[in-house]
Amino acid sequence: MSTKLFAFTSLLALAASRPTISTRRAESSECWQTNPGTVFYSCSNGYKGCFYQDPCSLPPLSSTGPTPTTPPPTTSSETPVEIHELTKPRSFNIYVLSEAQHNVQDQVGHVDLNKPEGSAITTTNALVFDNVPAGAKNCKLNWRSTAPNDENNFTVKGSGQAYTRQLTGFPSKTEIVSYDGLKKYQDPSAEWSPSLDFTGWTEQPTSHGGPSLECGSQVALEIKGSDVGEGENRVFITLTETNGFYLTYEL
Repeated sequence: MSTKLFAFTSLLALAASRPTISTRRAESSECWQTNPGTVFYSCSNGYKGCFYQDPCSLPPLSSTGPTPTTPPPTTSSETPVEIHELTKPRSFNIYVLSEAQHNVQDQVGHVDLNKPEGSAITTTNALVFDNVPAGAKNCKLNWRSTAPNDENNFTVKGSGQAYTRQLTGFPSKTEIVSYDGLKKYQDPSAEWSPSLDFTGWTEQPTSHGGPSLECGSQVALEIKGSDVGEGENRVFITLTETNGFYLTYEL
């Protein structure tokens, strides 16, 4: 046997001895949008698609077996975790830092975190997600952007760093939503978390994870932009089904 033929035969034997492997891609945005919580797998045993669990260690697919995109069977008796989302939260932009200013809910939901040039003051925003189901857990704030149109706008100027702080509640319809009006719902021990950064935003459809939040029938939080530098810092986002902030939770 020639040296070349021996080497080729050895490579075939080595490949045959390797276990079934996955060419997994990290959280395909397509999988996340169609089946939240799934990840894309392409396995040498025939499984290819969006799955909750790695199917690459299962027996090879046969003509009578499940289709490649069907989630693989599991021996666990646990029900698969379902991830749900709430979009288009109520939004209140706190433009004037005083009790006299009554910040009404935006007619067209948006977030405007603005530090004008030469100013040291940045506006804040309050977001409220209502009707979170009982039993919801692992609540998380997320954000996404899509191609701009008449409804979707996503603009970042200067620093895209933003900070969040969860509120313990939110003003009722008879209370004033303002800088001072929110104070009674602020946890004195809660610090602003630098959990959002919009510097790398893109007009291409994409999703980004944000801070974890305590679940409840109503989830409310404050967001503020960066006050660094002398120039303008501004993050402006319209809130639609496909653009801006949304809440995910498990049931």
